[in-house]
Amino acid sequence: MFGVVLSFLLSPLGKALAAVLAVSVIAGGIYLYGHQRGSASVLQRFQSDRITILKDGKAIDVEVLGADDPALCDKLGGCELPDGGDH
Repeated sequence: MFGVVLSFLLSPLGKALAAVLAVSVIAGGIYLYGHQRGSASVLQRFQSDRITILKDGKAIDVEVLGADDPALCDKLGGCELPDGGDH
């Protein structure tokens, strides 16, 4: 049984399948690494934004509650509507 598996792995088809499997594992690892780094970056940004909001407290809340749509978008860093309309 082991001989059959070994002969398959040493055949051209077995080598090609092993190469495809190796590339898939490497690509998956790179994708997961990037995904985790991106998540950590977003989380860090949210944490720093939250600290800023807590420092200013009520001043930001009063400004945000009284803001119209364009002013609120400006405070959030800019908004783009998907259809280009004004909602």
